[in-house]
Amino acid sequence: MKFPNAYSGVKKIFSAEILSIIAVVLLIASSVFGLLTAAAAISVETADAETASSLVLAAGIFAIPTLAFGACGTVLAIISFILQIVGVNQAKKDEPIFKTAFLFILIGIISTAVSSITGTLMNSVQNLVGNRVLDIFNAFFSCLGKVATILVFYYIITGIISLADRIGNEKIAKQGKTIINCVMIILVLSLIATITASVFPQNGTNAILVGVLALAALVIEFIAYIIYLVFLGRAKKMLKEATE
Repeated sequence: MKFPNAYSGVKKIFSAEILSIIAVVLLIASSVFGLLTAAAAISVETADAETASSLVLAAGIFAIPTLAFGACGTVLAIISFILQIVGVNQAKKDEPIFKTAFLFILIGIISTAVSSITGTLMNSVQNLVGNRVLDIFNAFFSCLGKVATILVFYYIITGIISLADRIGNEKIAKQGKTIINCVMIILVLSLIATITASVFPQNGTNAILVGVLALAALVIEFIAYIIYLVFLGRAKKMLKEATE
């Protein structure tokens, strides 16, 4: 039984996942430098004049890789999103389950966009009365995006399991059921870290705590992405053999 659309789609999803992993690595690096920048900036308040001057310089130096890694990671994440959309859209022609994954990708994109907009507005209206409302909106849509991501993973893996059953590859189907449990648990932990980070106001010492929690969420996601990537590689090989 041949599934050319599913093979081509999963191949693109596999490529998207590689880009996503690179993006996460860059964002982790950006978060680390961001924490160093924040720590240096906060320490300036209690330091003497000479030390404060050095800390300001250090904060400026750390800010450069923070912005550079963050920008590169964001660009790769966007490219990964596009590839994933194209791949899932193609794969759904051979397996209907991918249609649900496609729906949650769109929900994730909208949630991320709204979260980014509210985050930008928060930075523009700091200390205003409406800032707390924007904070709640930002946290809600950020978490909604995470939930959508979890469901995208779930339905893509479920779609691959369905294809494996149709092909008669019991090994991949069994691995898929194990992988789906592992990935779901890891991503839920990431969601918890994200929700916890959104509870704290992002100012002063709390900014460092929020940064640490955000970094923890990225590291947890990175582990899930690696497990997911390995499974996608095996699924791609299975579909290629079935298509030849």
